[in-house]
Amino acid sequence: MRKTVLAALIAEMLLPLGAYAQTAGEPIDPSAKVVVSGVRASLASSLATKRLQEGVVDAVSAEDAGKFPDTNIAESLQRVTGVQIQRNNGEGRYISVRGLGPEFNNVLVNGRTMTSDTGGRDFSFDLLSSDLISKAIVYKTSMPFLPEGGIGSTVDIQTARPLSGKAGHSGVVNVFDSYDSNSKKNTPNVSGMYSFANENKTFGVTGSLSYTDRASKQNKAINDAWNLRDVYMIDGDLNSKGLTMANVTSKKLLMPQSFGYQQENETRKRLVSNVTMQYNPSPDWKLTADALYSRLNQRNDVIAISDWNNPVQLGVKYDSNNQVTSFMRPGANFFANNPALVGDGTGILTDANSNDMIVKGGDRLSITKAFGLNAKWNVSPEWKLEGDISNSRTTTKTPDQWIVAGMVPNNGDTLTFGSIPSLSFGDGITDPNAVRAHAVSNKDVRFSDELSEGRMNASWAHEIGAFKGLDTGVAYSQRKVGRNQWESDSWNAFSGYHVALPSSLFTVKSLDNAFPGAPASYLSFDPYAYMNYLNQPSTLALSNDPALYLDKTKFPNGPMAIDYTKPNFWSVKEKVSSIFLDSKWEGERWSANAGVRVVHVNSTSTGISRVLLSATKSPNDTTYILNYGPAVETSVDNSYSSVLPSGNLKFDLTDDMVLRLAASKTETRPTLNQMGVDNWYGGRFGDVQTGGGNPYLKPMESKNLDLSYEWYLSKTNFLGAAIFQKKVSNFLERRLEDITIPQYSEVVHDTRIRNGQKGKIKGIELAGQYAFDNGIAWLRGFGVAANYTFVDASASRDDAAALDCGYPGLSKQSYNASLFYENETFSARVSYNWRNKFAVDCGGGSTQPRTRAAYGQYDLSLRYNITPKIALYLDGINLSNSRMHEYANNESQFLTLEDVGRRVNAGLRFAF
Repeated sequence: MRKTVLAALIAEMLLPLGAYAQTAGEPIDPSAKVVVSGVRASLASSLATKRLQEGVVDAVSAEDAGKFPDTNIAESLQRVTGVQIQRNNGEGRYISVRGLGPEFNNVLVNGRTMTSDTGGRDFSFDLLSSDLISKAIVYKTSMPFLPEGGIGSTVDIQTARPLSGKAGHSGVVNVFDSYDSNSKKNTPNVSGMYSFANENKTFGVTGSLSYTDRASKQNKAINDAWNLRDVYMIDGDLNSKGLTMANVTSKKLLMPQSFGYQQENETRKRLVSNVTMQYNPSPDWKLTADALYSRLNQRNDVIAISDWNNPVQLGVKYDSNNQVTSFMRPGANFFANNPALVGDGTGILTDANSNDMIVKGGDRLSITKAFGLNAKWNVSPEWKLEGDISNSRTTTKTPDQWIVAGMVPNNGDTLTFGSIPSLSFGDGITDPNAVRAHAVSNKDVRFSDELSEGRMNASWAHEIGAFKGLDTGVAYSQRKVGRNQWESDSWNAFSGYHVALPSSLFTVKSLDNAFPGAPASYLSFDPYAYMNYLNQPSTLALSNDPALYLDKTKFPNGPMAIDYTKPNFWSVKEKVSSIFLDSKWEGERWSANAGVRVVHVNSTSTGISRVLLSATKSPNDTTYILNYGPAVETSVDNSYSSVLPSGNLKFDLTDDMVLRLAASKTETRPTLNQMGVDNWYGGRFGDVQTGGGNPYLKPMESKNLDLSYEWYLSKTNFLGAAIFQKKVSNFLERRLEDITIPQYSEVVHDTRIRNGQKGKIKGIELAGQYAFDNGIAWLRGFGVAANYTFVDASASRDDAAALDCGYPGLSKQSYNASLFYENETFSARVSYNWRNKFAVDCGGGSTQPRTRAAYGQYDLSLRYNITPKIALYLDGINLSNSRMHEYANNESQFLTLEDVGRRVNAGLRFAF
């Protein structure tokens, strides 16, 4: 009776009686029934997985082969309670769980760690196609058998297994078109899966192939940072003449570093294939072999129109928080009319403000290859053994370019900063005859990540009262992450805007009307044609140091060319040995496990880089000309051991109610690309910056407590609540510290990952799903699923100025809700996902934090079954056309507004 009452109450709340309501006396057809397929089948399978686990677990399941709920795995996981995602140009790439960012979540594929294309441990979900996935399990509490590393969670992505399905031949083919509303382009996509199992289910093979193609366009308004710095304020306007230093005052203010507009045209082509073979010659032995291949080719054509804001400006206005709100940028006319202010040893104006066109290279070619072999033996009724070996390798090639051409306007620009800044250009920015050369950074960056691991587990089932047995195992892994970087030595060759460029290098292009006040058009250029022009001897004769840059012994191919004889290289090799022991216990209406995992880690960080000998101020710009010595190799060793106990207790309160308690200690090892020995140098006068790796990082540790209540109303319907607490220490985050080094005569801002804070994360999760299959006829076919997560965190940092930043990646609140309907031929689901603001990073020193504003998005999925084997489908992503917004400490400190548009996929699915 309580379930019937609950159904009626949910119906009253979610779908008020009205035009669609059944009349009070209308009879219910007892023969009517709802087919358990589509959304229902996926929810039921996920719920069954959750109920059977010892710990707190959530899952997303495919209804059938090739029918994972979304085209992107991360976008499906965002509907799991406590899971939030971060998008890359509108597509889910990373996940956060219970407020902890992607680097704190361990991602496995078939129980094995996968290498990454980021140079770290954070896994890129856009490398995999959802077509080959059968289930994704999110472990929120620790179990001794799980590989260590997931303070937030451990996610196990499971691919299809041939012997888990039916005997004989089967398969599915998906063909769909993807449309992007910003680029207004259609791109083809196709995927297929084939599975075979013999009649006796002793041999089977599954193969899948997926090709996706996406063309997109992103429009952005961008300010790089807010910095607390000494701002020199000139009392006057753009038409002032004869001003002197008496008209200048200074004050320490929060100053925007830059402002401009950016357009990114992107193509993303992904090929993913997977083969699984299983051999099961007897009930006591099963052998499984896997191979996976993924190739993602992401090409970005990025151009930015930007004003760089020097700390010397006209008519500066600021608010009561000492935050700059508006100013005018002096142009060439102001320089000519006010010679007493020009930097000749007494003045403060070192160079005219410029309007820059910046090409940013962000291509990404990632290739992943993974192989694995697993064997399971039932040695006896009490003993089971499992052995697993695997290898995974990812290589990534990323051209890294920051190539600047600019104009020095005669008239100055006016900038006003608020929730969305405005920029008024004093001169036109589409005159190709007015462009001058400036800074060039041209790099070739390549990552490699290779991991080999093996494990042997044993299970002993033996009853002695409440004791039911032991699980134990040993594991060993060896992982090496490396980055090779080669670059040109060209940054300061032409910095300063003193060399005019031919108009033939530039093309006028239209800028989408994405933001109010943005210019209608801009100048685009081919970065390679631009660099080839600068690399000519006749042009190099006009550079900042012709004798240096024309020297063929130092620049045999010119300073614009990448010098592959001078590598900047780092690598981190990590060896991990572990052993676990887990005891099993069970009594009347309860079960438990208690165990421990012991881990020992050895790491070696190695780097080859050039030593900075000196830094000299550039004569035509506010940057430094850097003089490097020969390449030097450095190596640093580190090691540590960890003891990680965990326990889970499960009570069956009733036949359909479960209470779970869990306690554990977990850790997340430093991301490998954070542990390099490399250093880089940059910045300008008054804002010198350096950074790099930190080979002495310690693992982050957390002591965890969980309490979960689950009410299983039926195979599909569910209500649940959980509370959790994590006491963290040695938290890893990017922090800025001010240091002194002999190469510079001023303070240097050093930014790198450091162990810093400790604190507490605690939260509550609420979840429910309900399919109206019985009781109310007019609701039959409808269903709802929703969840809510609240996370509260406190931190204790060494940097007192950053105490209010919170934990990077942690949203205080998040929720998602889905309403679905389905019958034998048609299904529909609309979902809304929302997360509160969160810190992207906490800044430090003079730089303010970066905060991402609250974000919500509507998605839609429609399916129509033409026949039991053929279906049409339509998916809409970001139907609300939501935009990503970032700011610093408050919304008036604007950083980024990103428009990615809507995406629609329409396709046809064939099953056989």
